[in-house]
Amino acid sequence: MSIATSVVRPDQTRRHPTARRVGWVIMTVFAVIVGGYAVALVASGFRLVPGEVAANRFPTPLGLRVHIVASGVALLVGPFQFARALRDRLPRVHRWLGRTYVTACAVGGVAGGLIAMFSSSGPVAGAGFLGLAISWLAATTLGYRAIRSGDVTRHRRWMTRSFALTYAAVTLRIYLPVSMVVGLEFAQAYPVIAWLCWLPNLAVAQLLIVRSDARPSPLGVADH
Repeated sequence: MSIATSVVRPDQTRRHPTARRVGWVIMTVFAVIVGGYAVALVASGFRLVPGEVAANRFPTPLGLRVHIVASGVALLVGPFQFARALRDRLPRVHRWLGRTYVTACAVGGVAGGLIAMFSSSGPVAGAGFLGLAISWLAATTLGYRAIRSGDVTRHRRWMTRSFALTYAAVTLRIYLPVSMVVGLEFAQAYPVIAWLCWLPNLAVAQLLIVRSDARPSPLGVADH
């Protein structure tokens, strides 16, 4: 490595931790809002489930309810697993939150995969959500297996990908109103959003992983 690439300028040292903190806060706020919405659905007895979702031809509404609850828990827990202060100062809490997150992803992913096959928005939307469920389960499982074998680096990488897929619940709820604002009909937009809500998330996660691997971890609340 050349001297030019190994020297970090003071202004970069100051900027990066702040940018990462701000990014973590924004990510967490959106995750808590959507996760809280899931809790509100539970509290309402699922009477607030959107009509277009409830209209799907599910064999039983139980699968949808399980998916909503589990995904909400994963969203509420997930951001705090990236808080460096929590990992360093309260490792036992980090581990128990991690177990909760993995369980929620497993339950939510299985339920999500099952209900995806009954999407009333057509096979393209159904395939998109099924692909999300399979990818979510795979990333979370690989992350869990990595930490069980003591490979912290692989664990960090796969859990970054896992939460990017968990975050599809947030990006879905961003793209839907945006599609309505630009004048797209729900039937046209939804099959595209079924893929758009998670594939770009994975790309962003991979970018974060590459950038994190390319330099020492900065001091800050979030260490992806």
